[in-house]
Amino acid sequence: MNCIPKLTLPHTTLFAILCIHHIQQYTKSTEWYDDSKGWKSKAGGLSTILAVTTDANNMGGLFIRKILGIAGIAYHTTKLLPIVFQTAPSYVNTSKVIGSRGKWSGNSWSSGHYDPILILGVIGNVCLATFYLNRLDDLKNANAGGLAMLFIMSSLIEAFIFGMYLIQRRMSYKAKKMTERVIRRGEEGYDPNEDPNALPSRIVARTVLIVSSLISVVSLRDALFPGMILPFIPRDDIYLEWTGAFLHSPPPDTIEADEHGLESPLFAGDKFVSQLLGLYHALGCMYKLFSSWGWSKGNRRMHGGIDNVDRGGLVSSKMIWKAQALGDVLLLGMLRLFTPAAKSASLDLRWHLMLIAYEAFILFLYAFF
Repeated sequence: MNCIPKLTLPHTTLFAILCIHHIQQYTKSTEWYDDSKGWKSKAGGLSTILAVTTDANNMGGLFIRKILGIAGIAYHTTKLLPIVFQTAPSYVNTSKVIGSRGKWSGNSWSSGHYDPILILGVIGNVCLATFYLNRLDDLKNANAGGLAMLFIMSSLIEAFIFGMYLIQRRMSYKAKKMTERVIRRGEEGYDPNEDPNALPSRIVARTVLIVSSLISVVSLRDALFPGMILPFIPRDDIYLEWTGAFLHSPPPDTIEADEHGLESPLFAGDKFVSQLLGLYHALGCMYKLFSSWGWSKGNRRMHGGIDNVDRGGLVSSKMIWKAQALGDVLLLGMLRLFTPAAKSASLDLRWHLMLIAYEAFILFLYAFF
């Protein structure tokens, strides 16, 4: 029995490597990999990003794959960072004024600070597992079904564990009465910005509503209706052409459908990447929108009073904002690298850069300060 792990581990590792190689071939991600020059080779890294787009280098396809990696990192990091880097909860009051209000610092499982992250994580994992299940036959035909099943099972197992914890916590939850003095509306010292029924941050809420709502519209289009042109978005047709959406999902009754309709099944891997990117971006926007609009700053049972102790909503939102700010910074850097290539294809990314930079700055400011 002791020899089983020794025999199984090499075969499992080899199987995983082969599955990764097959899924890379299915999505045509090896197109930009070249190690013919040894250590001088670009080997698929950031150095493969060129300043000019041509039919030969397919910078639009590389753009989709690079952004997909960042979107996946941002989504999974939002679940991972708060759990790995935990800080013990403590009540801090740095003011020397007697009777002044302090604030919570750190995270607490018993206080429910992680509940919103886990709930959204369950929704996101189920969506990802459903997406892979819908494309499982294609992945099996590409000899990548093993890796797809592994991802499906890991997503569902994580969602199941999150769900069981939330159910157990809800069953054992007992409401606790507040013992500290509450400053009511109209009394001296009342600050409407500290109302527990208020949003975690109005500035963050407005910023996320403007930026992430636009991203979510495009992301949901890419995930559910790839190739559909949105007329209210400037140069959306150029973006779809640059990223190859007209090849794998040409709009019906158009010139693109006549030119690429018969060969579109050959680009199933490109469609898989494009839809997965849209799904990951939509899930990231879900985290940002819910953390800004989905719950209040404190306990709604306070009925308009100032919450001197329970800041659960604000703590949960800040945990999400930290990870999403990191994701926005990575996205901003990647967009900047692809700006010359997009410009050569008549696609201007300056507005995209400004919006993402503004959202990243606001999230970073209110998450860490």
